[in-house]
Amino acid sequence: MKLTTSSRPRSIATFAIFELMGSLGCLVLLPFTVPGSRDFIALLIGALLGFVVVYGLWTVKYWAYWATVAYECSEVLYEAFLLSQPEYRSLIHMFGPIFGILMSALALGYLFLDRSIKPVFNRTAIS
Repeated sequence: MKLTTSSRPRSIATFAIFELMGSLGCLVLLPFTVPGSRDFIALLIGALLGFVVVYGLWTVKYWAYWATVAYECSEVLYEAFLLSQPEYRSLIHMFGPIFGILMSALALGYLFLDRSIKPVFNRTAIS
């Protein structure tokens, strides 16, 4: 049975759009960072990996579930790393990383707690 675009669950399409907005947000922030800096490289990698995840989710590829989990976990780790840096000590600068951690935690919670998601990415259902 081949899973087509019309049989893609609406929740996965919504989740893919959520991920797309995050990747586009990374691209929007790129011009405001110093090229070659830690933040520039992180935003660039985040945008590129985000687009890969969006493609996998949108086309319901079997690898997309665990790629999204890995991507969101890496986002949480990087945002937590940012909170340990001296330039993120003020309350206004802490908002970005904390917001990023919350969004990634919501995404991970959705992936692991919604029992209807993982079976969609089952390899036997797609091939």
